[in-house]
Amino acid sequence: LQVFREEHDYQYADIVVVSGYAEKFYIEHLHAAGDEVRYVIDGTGYFDIRDVHDEWVRMHARAGDFVEFPSGIEHRFAVDDNLYIQAMRLYPGDGEPDWSSVSRSEVHGNNTSRNEYVDKYLCGVDPDLEDHHDDPDDHHDDPDNHSDPDDHNDPDDDHS
Repeated sequence: LQVFREEHDYQYADIVVVSGYAEKFYIEHLHAAGDEVRYVIDGTGYFDIRDVHDEWVRMHARAGDFVEFPSGIEHRFAVDDNLYIQAMRLYPGDGEPDWSSVSRSEVHGNNTSRNEYVDKYLCGVDPDLEDHHDDPDDHHDDPDNHSDPDDHNDPDDDHS
């Protein structure tokens, strides 16, 4: 752990204890200021992240586990039936950490860290913005759409 901290400049560390359900951690959110980095010291809990298909992937974290996922990924956390976890939170640099979060419902394509995550890990396709498939006027991928004014291959045109 110390080698990792030195290699990645994680100078800041604190200890967080969660001893019951905490709604603020369970609301799906992202952090814009840096990667989520946790070392579980004691207890157990669940880290849930979204996969490339926008489905939940649940990680059951136990004492000794190291959890890291990139800034911009939508996630949530909850303790398990033991109702207790103690973890070290790591943050790069020696300045005051920014633990602020943005809920998924507030992002809508206008968050730099989310956009960078989408570009790097989701091939530029943000599932939160993929509602154009329900738009009946969106025919740009329809091979039978002949709305191009320069297309003179009208099947109803009998000029032969």
